[in-house]
Amino acid sequence: MKYWDNSSKDFFDVNGYVIIENVLSSSECDYIRNIVVQLAKWEKDNNAAHIYDKDPSYLINEDLIDVNNDSYLQRVWNLLNKHQIFQEIIQLPIILEIMESIFDRKTKYQKYLLSSFQANIIGGGGPDQKLHVDIPVPEPLPSWILKANIIFPIDDFTEFNGATLCLPGSHRFKFKPKDKDQNRPDLIKLIANKGSVILTHGALWHKSGENKTLNDRVALLGSFAASFAKDISTEEDYSQIIDNNIIKNSSKKLRQILGIGSGIQVGSLQRPPKWKNRK
Repeated sequence: MKYWDNSSKDFFDVNGYVIIENVLSSSECDYIRNIVVQLAKWEKDNNAAHIYDKDPSYLINEDLIDVNNDSYLQRVWNLLNKHQIFQEIIQLPIILEIMESIFDRKTKYQKYLLSSFQANIIGGGGPDQKLHVDIPVPEPLPSWILKANIIFPIDDFTEFNGATLCLPGSHRFKFKPKDKDQNRPDLIKLIANKGSVILTHGALWHKSGENKTLNDRVALLGSFAASFAKDISTEEDYSQIIDNNIIKNSSKKLRQILGIGSGIQVGSLQRPPKWKNRK
C-alpha cells in the first residue's frame, strides 16, 4: 500500500502506526545504505559519532551495555547536511501528503516542521531500547497530535534484527510507559520490507528491538512536529535575529532562554566526506 488512502488513515487513527509499502526501490535503499555506512565510519574516525548504547537511559537492560564496544547503536544526525539524497527523500510527495493530512488545521503558518532526520544503525547483537514516546511534554498527554515519525527501513525489518516494537492503540493513552511496562507481552514487531515507510504517532509507545543477528540493521528516522509548538516558543526567533555580538558576550542563562545552541546533537556539525559521485 503506497498511497495515503482512507484505509491507511483509518488504520493509523486506530493503531497509531501504519506501514506503507514500496516508497523506495531496493536499489535506492542499497545506495542510501552505502552512504549511511560511510558516514557512520567517518564520524567514528573523526571522534564525532553518537554512540547511544553507552547511555543507560536508552536501554531496557543496562547490564547489556559494553563500554568497550561502540558498534551496537549509532545515530548519524543532520542528514540534510551530509548528502543530497536525504534532502530528496524527506520531501517525497507521499511524505508531504501524509504530513499535510495529519497536521491539517486552519492557520496562516506552515502546518508542520521537520524536527529531526537521522540514520539509526543497530549493530549485530545490539540490545533492546526502552519503551518510550517521542513527545517530551508533561502528562496527561494531549489528545491532539504533536509529532509524527517516519521510519525508512533501509534493511528489511525482520523478526530477529531489531525491528521496531510498539503497543497498538497506546497513542490514545494520556500517560507515558512506566518501568512496569517495559516487558509487556502485548508489544508487536513492525515487520517491514526495505523501501517501505512506517508512520508512527508521536505518542505511540515504541522501542527498537534487540538485533539477534550478526549484521547491522540500518534505518532512517524522520520526525515532524506541529508548527504551533515553535510558533508559541519563537514568536521572535532569537536564534535567527539576535546580534552575534550579543550572543558572544551574553551569559549562559541568557543563551539558554534564547535557545542558542539547543538542538545540536553529537556529530550533527561534523562535515561529511567528499563524495566521489555526489548526487
